[in-house]
Amino acid sequence: MKTLFIIAKKKYTLKYERKMPEKEVLKMKSFITNKGDKLIKTDKFKIKKISENERERIFEIIL
Repeated sequence: MKTLFIIAKKKYTLKYERKMPEKEVLKMKSFITNKGDKLIKTDKFKIKKISENERERIFEIIL
């Protein structure tokens, strides 16, 4: 169970060990990757596409 962000064709796995729902992603102001990087939302934040399989949920976003 994990959540992935794809930003400009680069994959970022989030620290959170669960599939995050879309509403929670929209509500949060920043995200922490499993490598410790902090991704901060901007005014241009937009979810382009959401795909899901058994073990992960993938958000293609513009940060």
